[in-house]
Amino acid sequence: MVGKFIRPSEKEFQGLEVSPVFGIKEIMEHAQKLQSNIADLQAKLAERIVTGSSGGDMVVVEVDGAQEVRSIRIEKELFDSGDVEMLQELIVAAINDALRKSKDMVAEEVSKLTGGIRLPGIG
Repeated sequence: MVGKFIRPSEKEFQGLEVSPVFGIKEIMEHAQKLQSNIADLQAKLAERIVTGSSGGDMVVVEVDGAQEVRSIRIEKELFDSGDVEMLQELIVAAINDALRKSKDMVAEEVSKLTGGIRLPGIG
């Protein structure tokens, strides 16, 4: 019969010792330490800046590790051209480039901290 569960008798378990590698207390302490380390890392990453660009560096955007835009530099020639649509597209492209680099940086640093374990909502 497929899926039938056979329950072992208590006699089969006699003499076996179950000793978990980590108890609940140790797991909670480890989780709290990891949470503290992640908070420290996030604070440090908020100070690190990455640069994204578009249009051959005609638009340059700086973003920090908290994914906040710190600065945008636009070459004067783009304003002089009068092509508003192109300027808008270049700004969006540069911001997206900088945000991608920032997210990659955060993911890499969190991965180092967690030993490669991906945590939901972080990195």
